[in-house]
Amino acid sequence: MASVAFCGVAFASSVSAQTAPTEVGELVVTGSRIQRPNLEATQPLLVISSERIEAKGQTNLAEAINDSPSSGVPINPIGDQGSFGTGRNYVNLLNLGTNRTLTLVNGRRFVGSNAASLFTGAGAGGQVDLNGIPTGLVNRTERVFGTGGAVYGSDAIGGVVNIITRTRYEGFEVNGQFGMSEYGDAEEYRARVIGGLNFLDDRLNLMGSYEYNKTEALAFTDRSVTNRQIAFANNPLNTGPADLIAGSILIQNRRIPEMTAGGLPARTGGTALSGILTIADPNSPGGRIAAQFDRAGNLVPFQTGTFYQTSIASGGDGLNLAKLSSLRSPLDRHVASGFATFEVTPKVRLKAEVFFSRVEAEEPFNQPIYNASVFGGNSAALRMSTSNPFLSAQAKAAILAQPTALPADTASPGDRIFFLNRASSDIGNNKTSAEGDLYRGVLLAEGDLELFGRDFNWDVSVNRGQSKGSFSTPNIVQARFLLAIDAVRDSTGAIVCRDAAARAAGCAPLNLFGEGAPSKAALDYVGVQFRSDFQIDQTVYQANFGGSLADLPAGALGFNVGYEFRKEESDFQPNQPQRDGVGRSAAIAALSGSFDTTEYYGELSVPVFGGDFSFIGLQGLEVEGAYRYIDNSQAGDDTSWSYGLRWKPINDLTIRGTQSRSFRAPAITEVYLPKSTSFTTATDPCDSRNINSGPNPTARKANCAAAFTALGLPATYALVSNIQSFTVEGATSGNPDLENEIAEQWTLGFVYQPSFIPKLALTFDYVNVKLTKAIVNFNLTSILSTCYDSNAYPSTVCNRFQRGNAASGAQAGQILGRNPAAGVDGPQSGFVNAGFTNFQGFTVGLDWNLELATIRGFDRFGGGDPGTLDFNLDLFSVREQETSVNGFGTDLNRDVNEIGNAEWQWKLESAYTRGPFSAIWTFNYIGESKFNNDFTIETRTPLTVDAYMRHDLVFSYDFAEMIGSPMGLKNMRARLAIENLTDQPPPFGTTGLGTYDVLGRYYKLGVTARF
Repeated sequence: MASVAFCGVAFASSVSAQTAPTEVGELVVTGSRIQRPNLEATQPLLVISSERIEAKGQTNLAEAINDSPSSGVPINPIGDQGSFGTGRNYVNLLNLGTNRTLTLVNGRRFVGSNAASLFTGAGAGGQVDLNGIPTGLVNRTERVFGTGGAVYGSDAIGGVVNIITRTRYEGFEVNGQFGMSEYGDAEEYRARVIGGLNFLDDRLNLMGSYEYNKTEALAFTDRSVTNRQIAFANNPLNTGPADLIAGSILIQNRRIPEMTAGGLPARTGGTALSGILTIADPNSPGGRIAAQFDRAGNLVPFQTGTFYQTSIASGGDGLNLAKLSSLRSPLDRHVASGFATFEVTPKVRLKAEVFFSRVEAEEPFNQPIYNASVFGGNSAALRMSTSNPFLSAQAKAAILAQPTALPADTASPGDRIFFLNRASSDIGNNKTSAEGDLYRGVLLAEGDLELFGRDFNWDVSVNRGQSKGSFSTPNIVQARFLLAIDAVRDSTGAIVCRDAAARAAGCAPLNLFGEGAPSKAALDYVGVQFRSDFQIDQTVYQANFGGSLADLPAGALGFNVGYEFRKEESDFQPNQPQRDGVGRSAAIAALSGSFDTTEYYGELSVPVFGGDFSFIGLQGLEVEGAYRYIDNSQAGDDTSWSYGLRWKPINDLTIRGTQSRSFRAPAITEVYLPKSTSFTTATDPCDSRNINSGPNPTARKANCAAAFTALGLPATYALVSNIQSFTVEGATSGNPDLENEIAEQWTLGFVYQPSFIPKLALTFDYVNVKLTKAIVNFNLTSILSTCYDSNAYPSTVCNRFQRGNAASGAQAGQILGRNPAAGVDGPQSGFVNAGFTNFQGFTVGLDWNLELATIRGFDRFGGGDPGTLDFNLDLFSVREQETSVNGFGTDLNRDVNEIGNAEWQWKLESAYTRGPFSAIWTFNYIGESKFNNDFTIETRTPLTVDAYMRHDLVFSYDFAEMIGSPMGLKNMRARLAIENLTDQPPPFGTTGLGTYDVLGRYYKLGVTARF
């Protein structure tokens, strides 16, 4: 088994030995640009080899990275998708946010794929979609936690993922794999070719890869864990807040009893189920039963199920969201890469990298157009009349025969008014399809030189990337929808739209009585296709110079200095119907923006003790530091730094630690989001009912008094704030004054490699991250709290609203709404630097490569070769994870040990290898977790979900010796992977999305042949 090590020291195993080792000189380990003789680092480093990825049949780098317990809940194709993020694969180290994980390829930036919109399902930023990076020529993937800003720049808050490709390749490889679940679905296909050749006496190496990967869709109804529709609902047995009876309980088979796909007629537009119209109960003579429209448009019995609260019943005929929810979005990926290395002289090399990918995805099931009493505005229940000609005779008669007569339709004598509640999946299904192309090219010149008797290295590069694509969603034109449902009969008896102008413009009447009732002509008339195009461009120029400054008694004094210029551009263009907001969703504005950053950086590595210059307790000591100066065209000047040490008190033990300051620059979305109108209410801290409360009552009262005085009002003015009851007009937008997020980070750990147990390594690393000035999307309540609860009043956030002065009469002291004539903009919500996040956790790693022949007595088995055992333990424990949006902690959200952030998670991989045969067993454990730390026995039951255990098993065999070497075959390894061997479902109470396996037992069969 190819080992996975936190220490960065990976032992060769039989599986990894199948590929001939590559001779390398000094290496650059992630977290530093200084060349070193080994992979040892001061930072917590996790290395995943390509052999491990191949052995487990993982077809996407996201699978391999997310397989680790320290990877948080990712953005991936499982579950609900963002409107403009369908099918994406973003990594989330330490659960600090996908936009706070920096992803590199060969130590250089890779163009992001996160569109500049609020509706991508991910935080605003330059996240790299791992769908666009091929697995074929990857050598290893390295991850560093809790540091990286000084070496690599923005976004390294949770850490850095560095995907390192092979430097040279000669030969040819083909790979095919097929996967399918125990249930005969969720198919996955992968085909891959890799080739490489040397030319010009091996001075030129060309290598490339192409792979095709396809995954099929799944719906919630395809798995029992999601089909059972679990939800929390009001407990009918609860009697009060202190009765030790939970206020909410888990129920199964959740339905929404206020609507159906075919339509539910009601007396009013209210939510009470008693308002549903009734028909004679066929099973109870003389009785009545609630009614719904069937596919033929007739009224038939409707079972409401066991009602718990608005929109929640157990069982019955109400809307089943499982039929409208995607479990897995299908992906179709074409990914290619090419690399060239040309040795100009023995000390100068030219290199080129080219990446291309095309990814198509779809969210096959999504919630539809609604008209129901549980919604308002355009989505409220529809007012209908029995004069509607689409009503069947049976339905019309039943509606007119209600025991209590319905309100009369004054426009049509003899007819009655009723309301229709409908989930119109047959009109606008909201299924989003996405397609995207990614291009990236790198030109690099690098070399070695000798100056003044010392060795140095240098490189210069240009890196150009572009990611572009589109998202398409069917929707309706609301104005046309209203015209189409207002149907009448014309003089010939044909059903037409009532409005003559609409008829002349092509209006086709829309039948809503029964699922599938709308005609194609009506669907064409009311339908519209929303399409949004995006493009992201990245340009990076970089230069590095490093080497050895001096020879110290313990080794060479290493350094690296560098320069980087980076420009990021993003463009998001919705089509005109989407900009106009003609459908049910809010209007989406176009967004274009860019920024550039000029950065200078340097590193120094000082060996103090080591080698021949060592003493008792000081077998080795190395100190290193890094510094980066940033000049960002948007966020301004800033600095990032780090320092750390590695101390070997004895040869078997290394103690390591780092202290660093990293940052995340504001994303283009956060800065350039166009201004749009908003209507908002808020809690006003200066209201007389609130002024003596809050997280800092003394500061609040003093700050409000200062505000009143500045308005010409008494300091003790008793304000009754209208904003708490009535909306005012304002706007929401990006913020050009945003500053960098700042993370203060430290790590401390050790690596223990006992000399008396060969090839054993134990690691421990503690990681602490304190993120401040977090960029958050502020509403008015948060803005007001931040302004008046601060000890540094007035802060810039106070400029995002205005109050009426003493001369404004009834508006004195009030939050003012937009009034252009008076020069008042109204409250300005949007992005600000205010929040904080605190994280603490630790990792434990164990790597042990045990050659069984070294154990007494075992050499008698297997003809003297009993094989090799490999063990790898990867444990992650979260000790603190808390977030405040307003920055004062009054809204503190503690996430430790909640679902998706379990306090204890670990994975143990055990492998046995002998000759051409290999078997790998993986045991994954996620500890018992809480639904929410704020829940108590008075509010919810249950409070927790059980621990989760999953087993994976992989068998592989190399048939090369058996079949010989036709056509130059070097090896041909077949593998069978069985994931979730015991078909373990997620723990009861959760769907498992993002945290637990939801596919069930899954088989992968693959073959790799190398020539």
